[in-house]
Amino acid sequence: MLSEGMRAAVLAANAAYASLGVRYALVGGLAAGAYGAPRFTKDIDFLVGEEAFVRSGMIISFAKPMPLQAGDVAIDPIPLPDHPQRRARLDDALSHPVIDETLGVAIPMISATALAYMKLASPRGKDRDDIVTMMRAGNIDLPALMQATEDDPPLRARLDAAVAEHAADEQ
Repeated sequence: MLSEGMRAAVLAANAAYASLGVRYALVGGLAAGAYGAPRFTKDIDFLVGEEAFVRSGMIISFAKPMPLQAGDVAIDPIPLPDHPQRRARLDDALSHPVIDETLGVAIPMISATALAYMKLASPRGKDRDDIVTMMRAGNIDLPALMQATEDDPPLRARLDAAVAEHAADEQ
């Protein structure tokens, strides 16, 4: 369901990341669409391993020549979060990606449950909508996500809101 331009951009970005020798996985709207219902997005988001960046205090710089655009499509390399618990969980998800071959090549994506965990850190309504849509599709391991958020009150509150919204939708 991707436009030809977006499809070409995903393939080009995937090839560029693969050539860098860093861990990477598709996240964001494209991954949420793959696990739920396709939705419009203007960019391609990749969670990228720590080895792709240099940290100096508050500053994060690229350690490798990261792709930032393919054609007219922005490519967003997303570093692991600073929050230690969230960083550990997403680093593990990045190290064990799901391989999607829908476009005819292997594209690593984080699991739907890890993507939902990542999206819980965002206050944006569209991220909560993505989580609810992935729940509707049955792609999130809700007990695992609840366990992952039990010691993180802000994420747990957002998960509880998404679960309540999903429950209300089903009535």
